Amino acid sequence: MPILQIDTNLSMTNVPLDFTVKTCELMADVFESPIKFCVVHINPDQEIYWYGLDGPCVLGTLKLVRGSGKISPEQNIIHAEKLVKHISDNLNLTNKKYKHIQLLFIKIQCFKYITRFSIYYFSISISFVEQDADNVTIFNTTVSNFLENKN
Repeated sequence: MPILQIDTNLSMTNVPLDFTVKTCELMADVFESPIKFCVVHINPDQEIYWYGLDGPCVLGTLKLVRGSGKISPEQNIIHAEKLVKHISDNLNLTNKKYKHIQLLFIKIQCFKYITRFSIYYFSISISFVEQDADNVTIFNTTVSNFLENKN
């Protein structure tokens, strides 16, 4: 059950009408989740100051239920590449600092014990957060209870 919250200083008029649908489709594919359990929440027009950068930026928080097997330091690098490319392509953000990012990805691979970290790509940051199934609701119950009783 991937839930992506995006805070951005972009105006909602700069966000394509089908962005949330396309993003849910991508997350369903990447995280092998039924699309009906994928959520995208956009907070446009935010006042964001990112030291040394001016122009559009995106701060994202991707929450996944622990035990899904889809979040790890190695997997997060792959997820970040796909999500950042999708966000930058669809929100028309430039990628002029791409060469610097490859170096950052290599450095992150050295920290294999980290289960939560942020990936930085020009003016996009995505934090990957694992949540216990007992602490996330779906329909009128917790995810853990729903999974136990879905038959």
